[in-house]
Amino acid sequence: MSEQVINRLKDPENITETEQKHVPVIEADEVMTAKGSFEVTVKVGELPHVMQDEHYIEWIELSLGDIKIGRVELSPSDEKAEATFTVEPTEEIVGIHAYQVCNIRGVNVCGKCGSKSVVMKLDALASCNVHGLWESKKEVTIMSSHEGEGKSCVWHK
Repeated sequence: MSEQVINRLKDPENITETEQKHVPVIEADEVMTAKGSFEVTVKVGELPHVMQDEHYIEWIELSLGDIKIGRVELSPSDEKAEATFTVEPTEEIVGIHAYQVCNIRGVNVCGKCGSKSVVMKLDALASCNVHGLWESKKEVTIMSSHEGEGKSCVWHK
């Protein structure tokens, strides 16, 4: 069995009509606090994707880093190709992710509030029954809730 090709936006300056209708759009807060609860909406396409028997989005999946948040199955009878997920980052995510990437980024410590945070990616994957798999990613900052809850930080390098 061969691995299915995952399509992505190729050139942000020259978006094709197919990309406009298939690349997932992730709507999420840019900063999330550990122990909080955040809604993330994934819409398939800047232009709405059709939902007809012969052409529709089969499912939408969301992950935060390598943590699967969920998958929503869709059908031609659904009005829109979109799904809303609840993301609940934990303190362990901040600690574990910081440890995993310490040789690349380390732990970011805000110069103003002393909070620890990590930058992670939300990863949306959608399956079109005609055009296959489509993926997009969005960076989000996960802040530790121990200090400076939810503050946007100025990073010091």
